[in-house]
Amino acid sequence: MTPFLNGLLFGLIFVFSLGPAFFSLVQTSVQKGFTRALLLAIGISLSDIVFVILSLMGITSWMESDRFKIILSIVGAIVLISYGIYSWFKKPRIYSNEGENKQDVNNVKYIVKGFLLNGFNPFILVFWMGIIGIVSVNFEYNTWQQQVFFSGVLATIFSTDLLKAFIANRLRSIVTPNSIMIMNRSVGVILILFGLHMFYFLFSNYG
Repeated sequence: MTPFLNGLLFGLIFVFSLGPAFFSLVQTSVQKGFTRALLLAIGISLSDIVFVILSLMGITSWMESDRFKIILSIVGAIVLISYGIYSWFKKPRIYSNEGENKQDVNNVKYIVKGFLLNGFNPFILVFWMGIIGIVSVNFEYNTWQQQVFFSGVLATIFSTDLLKAFIANRLRSIVTPNSIMIMNRSVGVILILFGLHMFYFLFSNYG
């Protein structure tokens, strides 16, 4: 099996991932449209690419340091809790297809949001380091083959994120302002819980 195809199959591990980025992706797709969710997915993938590049460059020892994990956990928890509080108080709005092109033109913020939600999640870092460890032990790939393998993994993750966003976007027709408010508050609670879990992880391991 070629490294790229192997990477595509390996990326299916992420299909059932229900981290904070997933809930934000669904929320954005339903409320703001597929285009905004696409930008969010790009931000998520960019953070994954950064982790992969750093790991392949051999900087894993630096990322494994307790100091780095503590800083990443604190920042990540603050980011998640902040987004959670914002989502809780966010007014329920559904943008029409026309409004998707006219309103909220600062689309870069969705890329940044996706990058932060995924990039400051220390569990994503641990996952990528685990994947790289598995690849280095179980596959005799040279540097080029490793790059091809992880390109396949990233391609699967990005594709499945788009699929999730597309399915969520198809549900917009049955969404009401009241259900939007429930979704906002549910996602807010989930993000806050993820943030609190990070603090718990931090104090239980480094306190």
